[in-house]
Amino acid sequence: MRIRKSAIVIAIVAISSAIFSAPAARAETFVFSSSPLTNLSLVNATVNGGFTKFPTGKGLYITQCNQPVGTARPTICSDSVQVWVSDSGLPTATKSTGAIVIKPTPTISGRTGTADCTKTSCGLFFRVDHLGSNDFSEDKFLPITFAAGIAGPALPADVFTVTADGAPLVRNVPSQLSYRTEVKIVATSRSGLTPVITSSTPDCVFRNGAITALKGTGICALDVRTPGNATVAPTSANYPFNVGLGIQTISSFALTLKPGAKLTLPSQTSFGQPVTYRAAGKNCRVVKATLEGIKSGSCRIVATASAKTGLWKAFTDNYAIKIG
Repeated sequence: MRIRKSAIVIAIVAISSAIFSAPAARAETFVFSSSPLTNLSLVNATVNGGFTKFPTGKGLYITQCNQPVGTARPTICSDSVQVWVSDSGLPTATKSTGAIVIKPTPTISGRTGTADCTKTSCGLFFRVDHLGSNDFSEDKFLPITFAAGIAGPALPADVFTVTADGAPLVRNVPSQLSYRTEVKIVATSRSGLTPVITSSTPDCVFRNGAITALKGTGICALDVRTPGNATVAPTSANYPFNVGLGIQTISSFALTLKPGAKLTLPSQTSFGQPVTYRAAGKNCRVVKATLEGIKSGSCRIVATASAKTGLWKAFTDNYAIKIG
């Protein structure tokens, strides 16, 4: 999914003709009013609207798309005419209580092709945002029409290459991210424009070229965009992450020790959790975080640290120690 603000939004959208509401059979409904929706200008068309009812606890994408068939979603949606409506407070979102301004174009260009909206049926498509990618309950198509005339050519969307620690990311397809694991993000565009990257969810931060999860569960997403130029349309793409529990580690230490010598072991994990040790065998012993060699041979120590609900997993590891 993608995320943009002001005159446009992410993923897949639709607009309405006067007032419409989602089908009453659905658990969540919205009511949206707007004008105009017909005989739009071929140049600088603007649709002004607003919500008088908005789905509780959800966000919506509004995107200009071709008309879908039946209950299917549209096959072509604009990469530039999109608006993200959410009360999350994020800078890329438009609040549901504010004015919704959409600037539809007579031709649209997306990942799956282009459409001339003066010759084929187009409209505004509403759907739940990236936090509910499989939630179809708010899908709604609102037809729009343009004045007679010849539509100009649709600029193609930009193409992004985005990697996380060198592994390629796929737009709208979740990758994995662990709590407090910093992952390096590199993004380039085919157009040569420098992509702007932001975190589109509050549970992750993007800074100094890396994304970091602030929780151990949930969903995060990166918004990657370019402003467009004479050859490509403004383009936005969304790269989601499923966030998992953090993996605790401890710093390395020597695995050899002379009889009678002592070794201070790491007392905390990488998340500051206290580490507990126990020794197996008679060739060494451990008191709190101090290992002592007793006699030549081998011994094994087990290190453990507790989990924290919603943040990180418990830590357990075994170490073979050579005494002598």
